[in-house]
Amino acid sequence: MRWGPLGRYIWESRRVPGWTRHGEATTLAHESYALPDGAVVVEIGSFLGCSAVLLAGARKLRGSGKVHCIDPFDASGDEFSVPIYRTIRGFRKATLRERFDRYVERAGVSDFLQVHPGLAEQVLPGWRTPIDLLLFDGDQSYEVVRATYDGWSPFLKPGAVLAVHNSRPGYRQESHDGSARLVEELVRPPEFEDVRYVRSMTFARKPRTP
Repeated sequence: MRWGPLGRYIWESRRVPGWTRHGEATTLAHESYALPDGAVVVEIGSFLGCSAVLLAGARKLRGSGKVHCIDPFDASGDEFSVPIYRTIRGFRKATLRERFDRYVERAGVSDFLQVHPGLAEQVLPGWRTPIDLLLFDGDQSYEVVRATYDGWSPFLKPGAVLAVHNSRPGYRQESHDGSARLVEELVRPPEFEDVRYVRSMTFARKPRTP
């Protein structure tokens, strides 16, 4: 297959309604796969599981690690996104959480992820584990993105990967530009290295040494 063993999970991810596609999807999967044994991955904003399948599929191939999926599963978020989420939710009998569970089970990655229902700020007080990869893909209003970053980024290990969706330079959409602003303001040397953009997603690495 075009992407080797990861191809199965890239294909499965495309079957899930979502926005992580093409180069950013393959890069996200490869970054997860490259993490060490027993890696801890945190995804803030899971929706129906598009990115979760990529992250957890890569860890399944490695044979260890866990993807922690944080989402309230209630179609909430920034003002720009909520109408889109509600349209996708529609009038189906299955809840967003039930649909998420079905998609990750179909992809065969359920054993490599753990769901934390709730907002990032609600899960944070009980979190104690250093993180190898942190993905921001939740509420993208600036206030929420900044608070999420301030709360969760201290858990990044030296050498850990930070991925921020919808953060390409110059991106501006009222009430939906928090990720782009965060990257412009904080995701740069010396706090981060190897900063690069793949479509709408920013990837950066926390330096291994201070």
